[in-house]
Amino acid sequence: MKQGTISISKLNCKKIFVIFLILNVVLAVVLFGRQNENFSFQQLYSPFNTSLFDVFQSAPTLRENKTILIWNSAHRIETAAFGFELDSFRRHGCEVSDCIVFDNATSHELLPLEDYDAIIIHMHELWLTHLPEFQRKSHQRLIFLSQESPTTLPIDVTKFGNYFNWTMTYKLNSDVQLLYGRVSPLPTAPKTSEETRKMIEETHLSSTKNYAANKTSPVVWMASHCGTHSLRETYVRQLGKFIPVDVYGGCGNLSCSRNHSHWLSFPHCYNVLDEKYKFYLSFENSICTDYATEKFFEILTHNMVPVVYGGANYSYIAPPHSYINALDFTPEKLAEYLKLVDSNDTLYNEYFWWKDHYEVEAGVDQMASHGFCDLCKKLHQDQGVIKYYSELVSEWHYNTQCHQFTSWETQS
Repeated sequence: MKQGTISISKLNCKKIFVIFLILNVVLAVVLFGRQNENFSFQQLYSPFNTSLFDVFQSAPTLRENKTILIWNSAHRIETAAFGFELDSFRRHGCEVSDCIVFDNATSHELLPLEDYDAIIIHMHELWLTHLPEFQRKSHQRLIFLSQESPTTLPIDVTKFGNYFNWTMTYKLNSDVQLLYGRVSPLPTAPKTSEETRKMIEETHLSSTKNYAANKTSPVVWMASHCGTHSLRETYVRQLGKFIPVDVYGGCGNLSCSRNHSHWLSFPHCYNVLDEKYKFYLSFENSICTDYATEKFFEILTHNMVPVVYGGANYSYIAPPHSYINALDFTPEKLAEYLKLVDSNDTLYNEYFWWKDHYEVEAGVDQMASHGFCDLCKKLHQDQGVIKYYSELVSEWHYNTQCHQFTSWETQS
């Protein structure tokens, strides 16, 4: 009881002190404001406490929690991986953690739609539900979320002009990036092409690790979608005419787990394949701008050389000489090059020069963590004019963002 009395007394003292300051400020304005235009409040209180105003200015700004609603299909892994607990943002170590995520399907206490700061819509499963219907307020951001390429969007993007405020996707120009992976340079990473060349040459030393040791087979591919917009399966079939290609998953007859057709078993399979194979075909199902999925980033965390086939700018998202681009070759020419590197451990090891100088993040956990942490921070920082996407065709229609090859001639 005494402790409560003391706390109340302290609070009353603070209130009295604040009132005293306000009265003195008013008095100062009345008595001195007209006589001296250069008069400042700091001067009035400098005899008492010169740091008083510094204390007020340095006091932390109190922030309210920003509320985020997952409108539909919150069970999808890219959002479910973050979680819906009250401490999710703190648990993920977010720089700004004053946010709460609600699942429209399972959260017990939902707010009126017009009260959320952000509403995320899974575009690839919008056909299962409908758009939220409510009177939007000026502070709200409606967010276009997609982790699939435009070739598989089940909705007509021409109908969404001036509807969405932000995008949250794998694309590098997204308002909030939701990336399948990222490669970050460490302090020892080279700054110039000359430094890169020297580091590649250092892999020739006998003291360096031999990544080819104990690997017995050249090329492997693992996939569950076998009829794709990119026609990757055709490329693989053509490649297999010139070099052995082992195929795991639903598109082949090999498996490394009981449930080999399910993509969630792939991380385990990567470890199994890493022991045997030198090259992994990181072939995307769509050749679309920035579309580089776990098929690429997961392999960078292992000791196989990724052979990429996609629409991303790999030279921008990965270290130089860390991958082989299939689109620089015809299937026959690619087979010739892979045979050359396979037969020469020195050439093979050059593709791992970067391992000690870069950090690779891959998987849905990092995707969700970075994405939602960045979203929370942006909601608190973005106080400018509300942004709207006047159209989505230029960024999310397959005719503007994707390409389909019909022949395997050299693309360079």
